Amino acid sequence: MPTSRFSLQLYFFALVGVVGILTTQGVVIAFGLMGLIATGVAWFWNRVALEELDYERIFSQSRTFAGEELGMTTTLTNKKLVPLPWVKITDVVPKQLDLIRGDGDIDKRIILTQTLRQSTSIAWYERVSWDYRMQCTSRGLFRLGPAQLESGDPFGFLGNRLRSFDTEDVLVYPRVVPLEELGIPPGRPLGEVRSGLRIYQDPSRPSGIRDYQLGDPLKTVDWKTTARMQKLQVRTYEPSSHTTVILVVAVDTTSPHWATYAPSILERIVVAAASLASYSADKEYMLGLFTNDMPVVGHSPLSVPTGRGPEQLGAVLAALATVRSFAIAPMYTMLPEHARRFPLGATLVVATAFLPVEFVATLSDLKKRGFKIVVLYVGEEECPDLGEGVVVHKLYRYLVDLEKSSETAADIEEPTEAVAG
Repeated sequence: MPTSRFSLQLYFFALVGVVGILTTQGVVIAFGLMGLIATGVAWFWNRVALEELDYERIFSQSRTFAGEELGMTTTLTNKKLVPLPWVKITDVVPKQLDLIRGDGDIDKRIILTQTLRQSTSIAWYERVSWDYRMQCTSRGLFRLGPAQLESGDPFGFLGNRLRSFDTEDVLVYPRVVPLEELGIPPGRPLGEVRSGLRIYQDPSRPSGIRDYQLGDPLKTVDWKTTARMQKLQVRTYEPSSHTTVILVVAVDTTSPHWATYAPSILERIVVAAASLASYSADKEYMLGLFTNDMPVVGHSPLSVPTGRGPEQLGAVLAALATVRSFAIAPMYTMLPEHARRFPLGATLVVATAFLPVEFVATLSDLKKRGFKIVVLYVGEEECPDLGEGVVVHKLYRYLVDLEKSSETAADIEEPTEAVAG
């Protein structure tokens, strides 16, 4: 143990000094005194070594897409007057952010993570940096860190460790591909779109208050105004002049919904949904999302309220990035209840690989309730008949071809070895 060794050294030099004094040997006294001084310096140096020492990760961007590269720079800053002859840093990076090159030592032997090891000396008020490139192989929200810093005195008597609890998150969006590569006609992927018709009221565009009329939904009642006016008052909204697209992402891929799933099937569902979301944003459609996935926090289904614009697409892609395989319940039981909150007349784009008879019945009922139904079917089995008026895109063959082309591109790419610093 370093502390035990340090104590022995302290006692040893103290004993040498005492012996020198008793024997009146000046050389022995000087040796003992210098040893005590060196031991004291080592203690002080070790005590302050990790103070005002900052370790930071800086990314070229905090959000990117699966398959793309990401740059990362790690910096070590010594913000004090005491130089450090040696510092060792150990950092943790998820395997999904595959480190393909960098200035430090990259260890990939652990199953789920990679370890960065960096060693350096650093002068007073100096900053040292290391550069890395990583390949984002999977969608998701990935956390880097925590890191461990180690330093000590220049003589090697003592060492000190500090675990930095600072972590950084990197959000990797799912892959987005042009619709034609999925076999979807880019001209009319949603069928006939009645854009510009002022038919449905848009809850995001309030218009005013009026007296309650028979048939008005109770959710439009303004209870504060009702209490003040002493008669039922309802909120009114301006009719929408834009197409509303709700992405319905079914993560259950078999029955029962909690049974084992195939990761490749879920990825196909997410890629199809993300690609259609990108198209809808380009067309400036109102866009929302609903899944039966169990979120990391809370107990409600994962959903994104309808909206429009670049920020809305980012919110939808961020939700799709974190979609997992843990279905709360079958989609055919959850969708009818949640559809009560969808704008009337919205286009429901259902991305799924599993269409049991119950789901087919649910979609038929929603169509009767005034929703337009578009199905992005990625299943390998034959798609069941969904009836007249339902737009169906069968994507299985196209997605498999895309996966094969991606694997081929990865195989022919020249390997790059990490450079040890």
